[in-house]
Amino acid sequence: MLRVIQHRRIKKVIKLLSAGLIKGYGSRDFFSLGQITASTRECSARQQQIAVALYVDPQDINFEENPTLKLLRNDVSHYFFEGNDYTGQDVLNLLVLGGWKGGRIDDDMSNRFGMGSRY
Repeated sequence: MLRVIQHRRIKKVIKLLSAGLIKGYGSRDFFSLGQITASTRECSARQQQIAVALYVDPQDINFEENPTLKLLRNDVSHYFFEGNDYTGQDVLNLLVLGGWKGGRIDDDMSNRFGMGSRY
C-alpha cells in the first residue's frame, strides 16, 4: 500500500512541476538545486525531496547526508524507467499532454464549443 502512495506522490510532483520548469528554465538534462528550490516554494517538504530526486543531477546530491534521496531515485528508476538511470529530460518527457491531435472531429457539439471541449 505504501508503494502505491509513493507512486502517486511522484506522479503528482511530475505533473505539478514539469510545465513550470520548462516554461521558466527551458528543457535541459538536469536542473540546479536552486532552480528546483525556487520552483517548489509552495510545495510540501516531501514534494520538495521528490522534486530534487527527479530533476537534480545525482552527482550534485550528497547521498551520505540524505539517504532518502537515494531511495527516491531508486523508486523513480524502478517505476518509470525499468531500473535504468534517468535524467531530468527523461522525467519531463513522461508528461505528455493529451487532447486534439489534428484531423477531423465528427462530434458536432465539440465543433460548436471548441476543439478541446467535452460539452
